[in-house]
Amino acid sequence: MNKESFIYGINSVTEALEHQSERIVKIFFLENHKNNRVRSVIRQSNKKNILSEEVTKEFLQSLVLTSKNQGIVATLKEKKYFDSKTALHFLENIKSPLVLILDDLDDPRNIGACYRTANAVGVDMVVISKNRISLSSPVISKVSSGASELTNTAIVSNIAQFIGKLKQNGFWIYGSSDTAKKDYREVDYQESTAIVIGSEGKGMRDLTAKRCDHIITIPMSGKVESLNVSVACGVVLYEVLRQRDSI
Repeated sequence: MNKESFIYGINSVTEALEHQSERIVKIFFLENHKNNRVRSVIRQSNKKNILSEEVTKEFLQSLVLTSKNQGIVATLKEKKYFDSKTALHFLENIKSPLVLILDDLDDPRNIGACYRTANAVGVDMVVISKNRISLSSPVISKVSSGASELTNTAIVSNIAQFIGKLKQNGFWIYGSSDTAKKDYREVDYQESTAIVIGSEGKGMRDLTAKRCDHIITIPMSGKVESLNVSVACGVVLYEVLRQRDSI
């Protein structure tokens, strides 16, 4: 039987309805809901012949384990993920691809925020270890506003080995670290590029860091020593976008 995942929240369900409606199995919405945006989503789903059902708030909460679901939940057919081999083949056909590697992240909110930025910037693929948090977590989809469902994703068994294969294919690998000396703005991101973001608190694993061509940092002027993982991810990715848009 095919696995299904849940997404919740108006923005997440709307994005899925607009861009991946073929994956939506059914939409559940709160009975007697007065929100016009929710009603609009249901009208759109009806036009696409997608099943919908009015349910209690207790039922919605039982699906996604949170009451903060904005009164709407959708079930999706399982997303297709790339593995190491198919990811490399896919990237070979893109000019100067941009890859985001999440090394050992396990906070679903940070992962979701990274996905949202990655999709906004135009990252070609997000790479994550298969031993980490399940990407079917509805929290990831909610925080990312559905971007985790729309962004190409590779799940690999060994991040360091995958980085090695990227380098063989001409990629430059840049790892982000609070303790590095090289300013992230001093790097040229015009070629095939992979940005590596380490976990909350611990940063990149040692073996991952050793595989990077350069370790970069975001200079801090205040008294705090570091940025939140997802914020740092956004800062670096938008520098990549700025450089590439200036060509």
